[in-house]
Amino acid sequence: MIKAVADRLAEAFAEMMHYKFRTEIWGYSNEDFNNDNLIEEKYRGIRPAPGYPSCPEHSEKEKLWDLLDVEKNTGMTLTSSYAMLPTASVSGWYFANKDSRYFGVAKINQEQVESYAKRKAISIEQAERLLSPNLD
Repeated sequence: MIKAVADRLAEAFAEMMHYKFRTEIWGYSNEDFNNDNLIEEKYRGIRPAPGYPSCPEHSEKEKLWDLLDVEKNTGMTLTSSYAMLPTASVSGWYFANKDSRYFGVAKINQEQVESYAKRKAISIEQAERLLSPNLD
């Protein structure tokens, strides 16, 4: 039960931070939404995270960890499979563009895997491991 509550609090905090970015920090949105509008994501911008259908590959968390020196500043760590510890942790990116939309990555073919591996400077085997849920 504690884990479930901690997970919900982490997600609520991420949503609150997205609201603060939209209305205060970046201040690009003047919102007077009711709860239904918020649930329907009527606001401008998105906050995808590794694990979302539009961002299925979790190794990009390493960039966040390095950029923000996460372990030093928060004590959170990454496992070898990029899971965050403690488990009630969230990470992601905020996009303010009014045209930003969530989307899902479809099945990935071998040519796409090879291109991804090349652009990420990793082996094809590593790319296949990272992208395994989306391989065709």
